[in-house]
Amino acid sequence: MEKELTVCGRVYSVLRLLGKGKGGYSYLAEHDGIPAVVKQIHHEPCDYYTFGNKIEAEQRDYERLRGAGIRIPAMIAVDSETERIVKDYIEGPTIFDLIREGKPAEAYLPQVREMAAQAKAAGLNIDYFPTNFVVRDGLIWYVDYECNDYMDEWSFENWGIRYWSRTPEFETYLKEHDTASGVIIREERINAEEYTGFLKRTDLGSQYPRERFEERIEKLVNSVSISLAARNAEGLLVGVLFGLTDYAYWLYVTDLGVDRNYERQGIGRRLMKKALELAGGEKDIAVYLIANEKAVPFYEKCGMEKADDVMRYNHVEWTNFTV
Repeated sequence: MEKELTVCGRVYSVLRLLGKGKGGYSYLAEHDGIPAVVKQIHHEPCDYYTFGNKIEAEQRDYERLRGAGIRIPAMIAVDSETERIVKDYIEGPTIFDLIREGKPAEAYLPQVREMAAQAKAAGLNIDYFPTNFVVRDGLIWYVDYECNDYMDEWSFENWGIRYWSRTPEFETYLKEHDTASGVIIREERINAEEYTGFLKRTDLGSQYPRERFEERIEKLVNSVSISLAARNAEGLLVGVLFGLTDYAYWLYVTDLGVDRNYERQGIGRRLMKKALELAGGEKDIAVYLIANEKAVPFYEKCGMEKADDVMRYNHVEWTNFTV
């Protein structure tokens, strides 16, 4: 992934990949500290969709959606030479994220139905798949610019609604794709060298003492009860969870980290959920861990709370350093 993308002569620093769609890769980037989405058009084949000129289609669809009154992020710039566009960044979870994490999306159905009515009145269908809708301050935004001439079979009620709850269609999609961003999580023993390289791309690199670091990391990766790896489509290690468990009563999470370029994509929560399932499930297993202050809000979103009933014994020699 490139660290910088230039659009119309303006340089944007890439923060992380947001996702890959049929027409391009979308990145969260910033210029002068202001966040934006930079979309890089790709020309990878799609067996169920035919494209013309993608840059022209983005501009055309943007104007059609604006004319229909659909709530969409503003288009900031278009660079036909590099095939890149820039649009406002709408921060918040996607409807897909909410459903995957077991949170109901029913409260947003009136809004998407209102959008569907606006689109139909303009002779359009939008892509109602829930990855395309972001929630910010109680409002949903359609963050894709794709739209097509209206066809009843692709309306929200006949197609889109099938994916706005934990339907069989949604579950099938999860099994086949695992996540819209292409990151796959699986049980895997990670070697010490790869894990050390991963630590440098996360905030975990300062959580270990300098004393016998290489020797002890080797023991760690080979000994934990649960070892989960999150990898992107190219096989890069972008998330890790290590845990100790008795598979009957408790799970202690020793390590949980996500590559800085992949934060806020739900990977950490997916790792936690997978680890709890492997240990025995939330009805049997209590989860414990040590969290630094910056990570507390994340763990609270996972449903955890601070405990005052934990004893400790610690006489470890500890010299702080960063990997």
